Amino acid sequence: MSKKALKPSLENPFAPPEKVEFTIPGEIAGEAGGYEEVMQEGYDLIQRPIKSVQVGQIEKQHFKKRMTVWERIKVLTQSEPNILFQNWGKNLDGASLVTGILNINGRDVALYGHDFTVRAGSIDATNGNKLARLFNMAGEKGIPVIGMNDSAGAFVPAGVGGLDGYAEAFTALRKISGVVPSIMCMFGFNAGGGSYLPRQGSFVIQPNDTFFGLTGPGVVKSVLGEDVTPEELGGPQVHGASGVADVTVGDEVAALRTAIRLLSYIPD
Repeated sequence: MSKKALKPSLENPFAPPEKVEFTIPGEIAGEAGGYEEVMQEGYDLIQRPIKSVQVGQIEKQHFKKRMTVWERIKVLTQSEPNILFQNWGKNLDGASLVTGILNINGRDVALYGHDFTVRAGSIDATNGNKLARLFNMAGEKGIPVIGMNDSAGAFVPAGVGGLDGYAEAFTALRKISGVVPSIMCMFGFNAGGGSYLPRQGSFVIQPNDTFFGLTGPGVVKSVLGEDVTPEELGGPQVHGASGVADVTVGDEVAALRTAIRLLSYIPD
């Protein structure tokens, strides 16, 4: 391709800037007051995690035939998810993991999903705490869990904090095992804790062109001197044959629809 060739982009250069105005029903629009300011703040919180991601990161996901976490949630809920986001502080924003209780086919479901566009969906202490609280809440309310796993594992710069986060999440998931069902969808390339935590779930669904394992082919090559592909090491054919994956499907949409179908078999 020529260096001068235009690169496809998700941005529309001709699109006008989006502006949303809030007014009190029945009143003539005028100078913004407290009501309008609060409504605008709520709207910004909903839009922040979706619109703050760089377009290039979204394009990378789409180039790999993967959806973003927000697109996956939309497939599950068949609507725009209203999940508020607020920064938790420098280096502790919890942004690479989305958690929420959403309505799927008329029932409440505790849902989590790694946002691979942020730190490759890695887990630090804050994310581990978020995930543990979601599991605990699911157990208390007696509602099922759906996990959309797309994670590189622990956030290495966080040091021990990343491992502490997984330890807390592991403990919470173990406590609700046998109490409420958990359906785990494996997307992208999952390594370390990003692979063995979801395997503790009730059901594991793995689409084609995905991987999950304790480590990747590069480590196998350096330690054992053996050449192995991601598919041979942790792809759906291997895990489907061994029983590590309960269901193998063609793509991400099929995985999410299978999760919805499984929910229909599970009583409230």
